[in-house]
Amino acid sequence: MSQQIIIQNDTDLHHRIMKLNNLKEEQELVIKRNVQELVYSMHPSMMIKNLLNKVGGDGEVKSDLKSIGLNLGKDFVISKLFGRGGSVRGFISSLLIRKATDYVMNNHPDLISNGISKVQGLFKNLKQKRAEKAEV
Repeated sequence: MSQQIIIQNDTDLHHRIMKLNNLKEEQELVIKRNVQELVYSMHPSMMIKNLLNKVGGDGEVKSDLKSIGLNLGKDFVISKLFGRGGSVRGFISSLLIRKATDYVMNNHPDLISNGISKVQGLFKNLKQKRAEKAEV
């Protein structure tokens, strides 16, 4: 287990207390980092991303999953912004937006991927800045 420490005087005692306090702080930091990694890995987006990395080894599978996700996201955004057939004007605008997004998704998927990456980077930067402010 651990070796037996012999404390002969007050100075030895204080020195041992300081060592134990340092050891405690180091262990707390390790535990804190491990908990943060666990929470990060348990986040739903990370779970989905890890699942897709395991399942989507094939490029065609990844492409299909990406297009399915983009289509679901597109339909959700269009329905939230323009409504679904609430009026003739809403129907026409949602139809035009759907055709435009289909064109962009089919002909320029790299632009969409780059845009999503930039938005993710923006959110990560904002999150880091908030964390830095919280630390100060």
